[in-house]
Amino acid sequence: MYLLGSLFFIPCTVWMALSPSYISFAIARVVAGLVSSFSQTVPPATITDIFVKEVRGSKMSMFGVAVVIAPAVSPLFCGLIVNASSWRNLFWLILGLAGLQFVLFFIIVPETLWNPDVETALTLTSGSTLEDDKGVEQHVESASPASSPTTSGHVGAAWMPWQRPAEYMRIVLSPVLMVSTRHKPWLSRQLRFLPITLTSLYYGSIFAWSVGITIVWPQKAEKPPYSFAEVPLGASFLAFGIGGLLGKWSGGIVGDKVVQYFHRKTGHRQPEHRLWALVSTSLTPVCNHTQLQLPILPLMLVSCCIIGLAYQRDLHYMLILVMGGLFFFALSAATGILQTYVLETYLAKSMDAMAVFNLFKSMWGFAISFFVVEPWATEHGYLAEYATQGCLAAGLGGLLCLGLLWRGLELRRAQGMPVESR
Repeated sequence: MYLLGSLFFIPCTVWMALSPSYISFAIARVVAGLVSSFSQTVPPATITDIFVKEVRGSKMSMFGVAVVIAPAVSPLFCGLIVNASSWRNLFWLILGLAGLQFVLFFIIVPETLWNPDVETALTLTSGSTLEDDKGVEQHVESASPASSPTTSGHVGAAWMPWQRPAEYMRIVLSPVLMVSTRHKPWLSRQLRFLPITLTSLYYGSIFAWSVGITIVWPQKAEKPPYSFAEVPLGASFLAFGIGGLLGKWSGGIVGDKVVQYFHRKTGHRQPEHRLWALVSTSLTPVCNHTQLQLPILPLMLVSCCIIGLAYQRDLHYMLILVMGGLFFFALSAATGILQTYVLETYLAKSMDAMAVFNLFKSMWGFAISFFVVEPWATEHGYLAEYATQGCLAAGLGGLLCLGLLWRGLELRRAQGMPVESR
């Protein structure tokens, strides 16, 4: 999937660079979005396959930080290129990066499969069941110790693509071949799992509020009293990127520490334990071991309200950048926590779970551009708009976390989701 999406993305960048009209460019962007959508779904599932549960949150947060800060950092490079030359050169740069990505996928990204550890023999009688490497029960008609050995092992990095190119290409093409085969719709199966659907729906909304900040800021910054030029405007987005980078701590490391704490306290670990890091988390500097309590959800409310007030009254731009960075800090933390929670609720179907997660993120993220300025801000004002966004982010997030902490385990059990202590 990595290699296939990366390969198809290369001609799309050429198409965008050479587009003779806006319509052609827009169509190229749509196709590019379709073929590159793997980048939001496959990496989290791969991280789950490679890393052990004790560090899963911190590794997932590293990926989440890259996703969150990329839209905040890219305007700087875009501004520099557009200011110095043609906008088409931006996509020629992307072409070079896409080609490098294609090569790196083949060289350094391993295929994650079931890795046997110690082979043992089990006697399976007619009518028994055996779980495959993804946790799915398979019916076994008959077996004997000699003919049906099974193995203990783990899902993880198995081999590099360049080591088995023919086998790797068969795996690469398997998603395309699946389109022509009859199979149950994965989306309908995953959407029925409320912990996955509700969490993904909520995350999509707070991701949309971050998009709302980055959409509105350029429109305000280019006009008086700010009057930013292209390059300074692009550089101003670094404030959001820095906030997102700092949020990795709360989203990943603290999330893992919270789960480990409950594991020591209760003797078992469940995905819901991770949600405590979203309700109330802490930073512990190494130098003096002091703790600073940082409840993530209230930070979203405070930052949104102050941004709305600054937009409404044209306050100093530094207030917007600092509060925007604070919101991106909270968003980055929430990304690591919620994305890891969704994955851990159904590890055997991690790819499907991530597809649902990114479905709602993409729907919210693209939809907000159609109403964040017109008609919401123009009819009700920026303060009312962003205060509403902050209340929704904090209020709905609090209700979701408390509900899942209270009855998440019972809900997953009732819906037939994995509930084993790990």
